[in-house]
Amino acid sequence: MPKKLVILNQQYPPEPAATGQIFCAIAEGFVKSGWEVTVITGEPYYPGMLVHPPRREVRNGVNVRRLWNTRFPKASFAGKLFNLVTFEISLFLYCLLHIGKDATVLVGTAPPLAVFCAAAGKRLRGYRVFLTVQDLYPDVLKASGMSDGTGFTYRMLARVMRRSMHRCDAVASLSREMCAHLESAYGLSNVRLLANFCPEDIAPLPRGQAKAACGWGDKLVVQYSGNFGVAHEYQTLLGAMRLLKGEPILFQIAGAGSNYGKLQAACKAEGLDNAVFQGYAPASELGRRLSEADLSVVIFSAAFRDVLLPSKYYGILASGRGVLLISSCTSDIARDIDAEGIGLRFDEGESAAVADALRSLLRDGAPLDGMGARARALYERRYAREKVVAAYQEWMETGG
Repeated sequence: MPKKLVILNQQYPPEPAATGQIFCAIAEGFVKSGWEVTVITGEPYYPGMLVHPPRREVRNGVNVRRLWNTRFPKASFAGKLFNLVTFEISLFLYCLLHIGKDATVLVGTAPPLAVFCAAAGKRLRGYRVFLTVQDLYPDVLKASGMSDGTGFTYRMLARVMRRSMHRCDAVASLSREMCAHLESAYGLSNVRLLANFCPEDIAPLPRGQAKAACGWGDKLVVQYSGNFGVAHEYQTLLGAMRLLKGEPILFQIAGAGSNYGKLQAACKAEGLDNAVFQGYAPASELGRRLSEADLSVVIFSAAFRDVLLPSKYYGILASGRGVLLISSCTSDIARDIDAEGIGLRFDEGESAAVADALRSLLRDGAPLDGMGARARALYERRYAREKVVAAYQEWMETGG
């Protein structure tokens, strides 16, 4: 009999959410290793979802079961909250009624109480639970300023998360800082470091080829691709745009999020025509989109150091592009830049230094090719999809 894996996560393809894409790659990797895999997910509500997938389907050997939830637009905070709560109710009932004792459950943190649902089902039905912490709640709320950490709701959610995590058979997370925080703040032991990866197969294109097809061959293209939300401050990048107005440097902003809209509005109000704004690229086009860049931006606000790590980083490495990190904190990304020579990094607020560095690269782009080659080599050595999925499999087969 094949081993049974049940993955719980609210997003799954064809939604473009990064966690859904990552869990899809894990699911399909386990199928290739002979596991019977079922994904329990929600009904899509991301922007651009014009055709909704069926409630039940088999995608590349993975059994996909979509539970009911409301589908209010992601841009509405209240609507997004309703989507989370209704999915969590459906997931709670599913865990209590439908997951067998012989299953191994892999659960993420989207939505936050998914781990509570999995732990409650484990107590009743006896299956194993492995938790991978992608975004840590409620800590994200405190980091974003939405809570000061003292309110009743925050404290109750923290207590629920703590108890649920301790009921899991094993816990993993994305970065050294997150693992240390889970051990110190939540009392967990032996939290496993399992990095993310780029779920798509990306063959890097030579620098300049893809941007020339867009008519940008005479410009230095600085790209931000992916979610641009509260964890990604935009003022430093905006300041560099102001300083570089009129110079042949183009800022390509592709994705969505609360700070995406704020940056776009500021550029429009100030007449900054050195930026273009685009939505998410379809998964099939992601490799080409990322290859349009000369240099790719990661923004990581220091307040979020212990609670998340931007997943866009791995796609940049896979595309063979250098990294421009804007962050005032130590992180695995900063350590990689320092140790591997894959990019440049600046603190938040250092707009002038960013602008000066881009002017230097405009005059002499040779360093970009070296950064990109080293980035791709690092990806293949440490973050390749097959290696990370194999690490997940070893983690679950050995019990953590």
